[in-house]
Amino acid sequence: MLGDVRTSVPLAARTGLRPDRRIVAVLVAVTVAGGALRFATLGVQSLWLDESATVLLLRKSFTGMLGALPGSESAPPLYYCAAWLWARVFGLDAVGVRSLSALVGTLTIPVAYLAARSASRAAGVCAAVLAAASPMLFYYAQEARPYALLILLAALSFVCFVRAAGDERRGLRAWAAASAAALLTHYFAAFVILPEAAALARRRGLRACAPAFAAVGVVAVALLPLAVRQRRDGKSNWIADSPLLSRAAQAPKQFLVGIDGPLEIVTALVSVLLVVLLLARLRRARHAERALAGRGAFVAVVAVGLPLLLSVSRVIDVFDGRNVVAAWMPAAVVPAVAAGVAGNRRAAAALVAALAVLWTAVVAGVLLEPKLQRDDWRDVARAVKAGGGGRFVVGPANADVPLEVYLPGSRAVTARLLRAVEIDVVALPRRRTGRAPLAPELPTAHLPGFRRAGTAGGSSYLVERFVAPRPTRVGRVALETVAGDAAAAVVALPADR
Repeated sequence: MLGDVRTSVPLAARTGLRPDRRIVAVLVAVTVAGGALRFATLGVQSLWLDESATVLLLRKSFTGMLGALPGSESAPPLYYCAAWLWARVFGLDAVGVRSLSALVGTLTIPVAYLAARSASRAAGVCAAVLAAASPMLFYYAQEARPYALLILLAALSFVCFVRAAGDERRGLRAWAAASAAALLTHYFAAFVILPEAAALARRRGLRACAPAFAAVGVVAVALLPLAVRQRRDGKSNWIADSPLLSRAAQAPKQFLVGIDGPLEIVTALVSVLLVVLLLARLRRARHAERALAGRGAFVAVVAVGLPLLLSVSRVIDVFDGRNVVAAWMPAAVVPAVAAGVAGNRRAAAALVAALAVLWTAVVAGVLLEPKLQRDDWRDVARAVKAGGGGRFVVGPANADVPLEVYLPGSRAVTARLLRAVEIDVVALPRRRTGRAPLAPELPTAHLPGFRRAGTAGGSSYLVERFVAPRPTRVGRVALETVAGDAAAAVVALPADR
C-alpha cells in the first residue's frame, strides 16, 4: 500500500523539485537585473581589435565569411554563423553585434541556477546571483566574440553532466548535444568535456556512455582539419610571447574580478576571502551537496590545469585566461553549493551579497573609467583627420583592422617609403597583469621634415599629429621609431569620411 501511495505522488513533489513561486520570482528578478546591466551599457565601450575582426567577417556574404574564417580566426564556426544571421537583423554597429552576446550572457544566469539546483534551491539562487554580478561574465556578454556562447554551452554541458551522473535517462543525450555545440564554439571546450566524460564513464559505465562519446567524437574529428590549419597559420602564437607565470596568474584573477578593473589586487583579495568563508561551510554539507561541489571542483581544476600542464610541458602553449572561461560555471557552483548548506544561511546570504556588491562595483568602475575599458578605436577614428591624400595613421600592430571598421576605406600600407603631408601617431594604454593600465605616452622622437601640430585624446588614447608643408618622403623605419614600436601598423586614411 505504501508503494502505491508513493507512486501516486508526483515525482516533483517527492523530490522537492516542484517550482516555488518565490524562487521563480527571485530568479526572474536576478535575470532581469543582470540582463538590464548587460544591454543598457552595450554601447559604452568601443569595439576593440578582435571585435573589429568579427565585424569585418560579418560584413561578407555567408559563404565569404566561411571562406575567410580559417585565415581570420582561431576558433570553430558556430558563433560566427549565429552572429552572421543575427547581424542581418540587428545590424553591424557595436550594439547590434554585441547584443547576441548580451542575450547569451543573460540566459547564462538561469542556467547557473540549474547548475547548482540539484544541491538546493538556495544554492541555485546563489549561483544565479554570482553569474549576474560576475565582472568576467559581464565582460564577455558585451563582446562580439565566441566566449559568451562558450560559457553558456559549457554551463549547459555541466548541467546535463550532473543529471546524467544522477542516472537521468535523457541526460547522456543532452550532455552530448551541449558538449558538441560547445566544441563547435571553441576548441578549449574539450578541457571541460574530458573530465565530464571521465566522470560519466566511471559513474555510468563505458558501454552506456559510448553512443554519447561517439557523437562528441565525430564533431571533434570533423573539426580537426580546421584546427590544424588555424594552428599552422600561427594566429595564436602571440599567446606564448607573454610569460606563462603571468598568464597562469591571470586566470583566477579574471574568474573573480574580470579583465581590467579598479584596484584589481584589492578586489581580488577581498573576493578570495569571501569565497574562502563560503567554502568553509562545506564541512557541514550533506552528501548530495558534497557530491555536486566535488564534481564542479573536479571539472574546473582539470579544465584549467590540463591546458596549463600542456603549456608547461611545451607540448602546445596556448594557455590564456580567455581560453579557459568555460571552467567558470563548474568553479562557481562550488561556493554556490556552500552558500546553500543548512545552518546560518543569513550569514551565507550576506557573503554572497557582499560578493555581488563588490563585483557590481568593479563593473561600474570599468564603465566609468575609460582607461580600464577596451581600446578606444572609436574616439581615435574621430580624432584623426581625413579629407585628402597623403594622410596616414601610425599605431599598434593590426591598427588597420579597427580603423577599417570605424573609417571605411582606410587600408594598411606595407611600402617602405611614403609621401605624406600628415602623420597621426596613436598611443593606447599599456595593459599590466594585476595592475591598472599605464596611461598612453606621446612619442618623443621627431619626424624629419614634419612639425608637431597638436595632440588629441585623454586617458584612453592619445593622438600626436605631425604635418609637413608639402608632400614629404618618410621611411617606414622613421615611422616605427616615432611610434616606439617595431611592429607598428601604418594605415592610409580615406580621402573622405
